[in-house]
Amino acid sequence: MSWTNGIDITLGNYLWLPMGAKILAFLLFGLWALPGVLLGSLMSGYILYNFLNVDPIYGPLGTLVGAFAPMGAILIMRYFKLSTFFDSDKKLEFRHVIFLIVLSSIINTLSKLFIYLGRVSGVDQQQIDSPEFILSYLTGDILGGIVFILLTIKIFMPILLRFKLI
Repeated sequence: MSWTNGIDITLGNYLWLPMGAKILAFLLFGLWALPGVLLGSLMSGYILYNFLNVDPIYGPLGTLVGAFAPMGAILIMRYFKLSTFFDSDKKLEFRHVIFLIVLSSIINTLSKLFIYLGRVSGVDQQQIDSPEFILSYLTGDILGGIVFILLTIKIFMPILLRFKLI
């Protein structure tokens, strides 16, 4: 374990719902969602974790990586013509979204690993346990992405449609 100002940054949450929120925002609104995702990520990082007191450089940097990971994954998938994410009836292709969640999680986890590797070794002279870091961050991002998108599509959308709110 590696501690930075009393917080172990090598362990992620095992259900990171913001990953699903970011992915869904980019799927629904495209690049127009980028300012909102960036602002929301920075504000939630400051309010929930007060990352500026933990580390004024690496806290916001890790948050920004998490905001750009889904956008990068979507751009990669579109560049290689892997998916448009919607079928001809404008319905969401959930199998493609699952792959998007996994790709976003891999980009996010590996980017944060490389960012935090230099940070931790300079502070407490310990090394990050890379397999544990990757396992905890990947698990949290993948599970959080799937749970958030499933809840949104299967539970909240029918309610909103039923009461004609959208």
